[in-house]
Amino acid sequence: MDTIGLYRAMADLTEQGTPFVLATVIESLGSTPRKTGAKMVVLADGRTLDTIGGGKVEAQAIADALDALKRGLSRTAEYELRPTGENALGMVCGGQVKVFLEVNGPANTLLIIGAGHISQKLCPMAKLLDFRVVVLDGRPEFATAERFPQADTVIVGQPKDVLQLTLVDGRTSVVIVTHAHVYDQDALGAVAESDAAYVGMIGSRTKVRTVKAHLQESGVSPEALARVRAPVGLDLGGQTPGEIAVSILAQIIAERHGKVASPGDTLVPSLVGTEDEAG
Repeated sequence: MDTIGLYRAMADLTEQGTPFVLATVIESLGSTPRKTGAKMVVLADGRTLDTIGGGKVEAQAIADALDALKRGLSRTAEYELRPTGENALGMVCGGQVKVFLEVNGPANTLLIIGAGHISQKLCPMAKLLDFRVVVLDGRPEFATAERFPQADTVIVGQPKDVLQLTLVDGRTSVVIVTHAHVYDQDALGAVAESDAAYVGMIGSRTKVRTVKAHLQESGVSPEALARVRAPVGLDLGGQTPGEIAVSILAQIIAERHGKVASPGDTLVPSLVGTEDEAG
């Protein structure tokens, strides 16, 4: 595919709202499949348009592009066509390639289930971080544009129906902060096995254990429940809705960059079981 054809294809993908990664060789040293400037588009299902040379370099670039697309983060990757070394691909050509993986697609989404005081702080903070924000609550008097003027979408609907009411995919972070335990459990049951990049739920450790036990008994897999950040948020020591909102967003950012090792790490230990100060 020539350069004009590739750019036309990218324009079409952008117009259709189809996410993709543009992989561009930005540095090429020694013996390499293609030289600086070579480009390839990687789609979410692994299909490609054009090539940066094939073989192990391209295969690893595709894998890294899919990871970048899932995280929503552009980055530079380096590949060494050598048998050993930090970025070695087990090849003997001896060259070195640097590829820029540019993510193109819809913005990362923060889905907030529950429309209480914490949610009101989360929404504008998330917009400052360039999230698309969706707020969902079953109470029409709380799920309003007046309470959430910065939100992109405000939905009146039951937490158990969230997957029917809005898209939850690999670019979605879900924060569950409803006003009652039963709605927290309904929401978690709905999204635990989804493709969401992050799922966090407010609650004491006792409440979290109880909710997870009930959901596992109902058929939700232990693996899906194990990835849930609950109690939600990094332990920054804060207690106010605004401070809790900061701790939640900090955890989402850390998760995106691979800085939180496991769901049990550095969580806020003292959050209440629900967001029942709402109202």
